[in-house]
Amino acid sequence: MPLLTAETFSLQFNNRPCYPKRTYLCYQLMPQNGSTPTRGYFKNKNNRHAEICFIDKIESMGLDKTQCYEVTCYLTWSPCPSCAQKLVAFAKAQVHLNLRIFASRLYYHWLLSCKKGLQLLWQSQIPVEVMGLPDSRGTCAGLLHGYTV
Repeated sequence: MPLLTAETFSLQFNNRPCYPKRTYLCYQLMPQNGSTPTRGYFKNKNNRHAEICFIDKIESMGLDKTQCYEVTCYLTWSPCPSCAQKLVAFAKAQVHLNLRIFASRLYYHWLLSCKKGLQLLWQSQIPVEVMGLPDSRGTCAGLLHGYTV
């Protein structure tokens, strides 16, 4: 799967007040045995959220359940309440995965339902961290250009 172009990355992952409202999810799946990581990205498409596309992709990979994996997701927006619930269910079903989420912006963080979605992730041991501008340019750029983060 191709990685994001530098232009798309720069436009979508900046967390300045003026930004397009698209959701992108870049991910890195790192086997703990030292094998080559798998990287890719998804965006919302045809009313399917990027998080759901990501879950479907990882589930379809037929990962070795005896192997442990670190999965890091970088999102332009934090998960909506529905996606938060689905990510929690996914993580509980995939106990061999350790999932971490970094978000460029919080999705409607002033709404109670969105706060509850973030709380559910936190309570389920899925950390969601908000990236500052240096993080979004540095850490995610590593994914963009194929470096291990």
